[in-house]
Amino acid sequence: MASSVAVDIAKLWAPSNLRKAAPGIALCCAIATVAFVANARHWMQFGKVFIPPLIVTLVIGMMLQPLSARNVLKPGLEFAGRTLLRTGVALYGVQLTLGQLVNGGALPIVIAIAAVGLTIVFGALAARAMGLSRDFGFLTGCATGVCGAAAAMATSAVLPRHENSDRDLAFAVMGVNFISTITMVVYPPLHTALGFSNFETGVFLGGAIHDVAQVAGAGQTLGPTVLSDAIITKLLRVAFLLPAVTGIAWWVAKSGQAAGDARPSPPVFLFGFLALAALYSFGLVPAEVRDAITQISSFLIILAIAALGMKTSLLALARI
Repeated sequence: MASSVAVDIAKLWAPSNLRKAAPGIALCCAIATVAFVANARHWMQFGKVFIPPLIVTLVIGMMLQPLSARNVLKPGLEFAGRTLLRTGVALYGVQLTLGQLVNGGALPIVIAIAAVGLTIVFGALAARAMGLSRDFGFLTGCATGVCGAAAAMATSAVLPRHENSDRDLAFAVMGVNFISTITMVVYPPLHTALGFSNFETGVFLGGAIHDVAQVAGAGQTLGPTVLSDAIITKLLRVAFLLPAVTGIAWWVAKSGQAAGDARPSPPVFLFGFLALAALYSFGLVPAEVRDAITQISSFLIILAIAALGMKTSLLALARI
């Protein structure tokens, strides 16, 4: 398993692959740079109203969505929205110590277990109640409960194939991205109305928003403290990807159906996050290096949101 993961990572970062991805990455960088400059020069401050750079990036990306159909941009958008995002989240680990990861006690763990387990079960039951297949419920439930599009694709790989498999996967991926994008914008302002503390807000965002990108985006709009707790809670959910998909495959096989033979790869970026947190905990990361990595992490997350916006097609979702 470890050797195959290493090979996959090497292929992902191979020069030939990066050359193909360069145009799309460059466009996302340009969008993120516009948002950063607008934020630095206070162009998005209107009296007491402040529009975070992440929202600016998302809006610009969605305005440029028609460009995402161009073949020259597709590899870069995919690379930015997945690989660079996860790199940014992994690099965020350099801002936290191992002690901070457990400061929240059992609450984030309980939230993660509940969010994953109950959502998958609810998905299966709700699908049956609506006259849909149990497998469709597993697909959408795992995508919502664990980590969005990545969980949808991993679940689809272990479910029995049928004539509508690709359509169902497309609906789950686009649906979870669309709803996550909405909640990324809507949820952060609720922390005042709900009377949540920063810690409770972080756990709420990490436990309620589907995809890693949107959790990072929502947390970033409320500051580093909320972002830390949101990412920790979210990564606890991500850690359940393998057990959740394995459990679904077991349940499918138990019911007498032939499960898919694909197996999801472990969330490598989660291990990177923990490794950097450990290095920082032992004082092995100089302050200036930590500050530089922090800036890179923030930029990569914003850059990934640009890719997300460009890949969000309301028309395509409506068609499915």
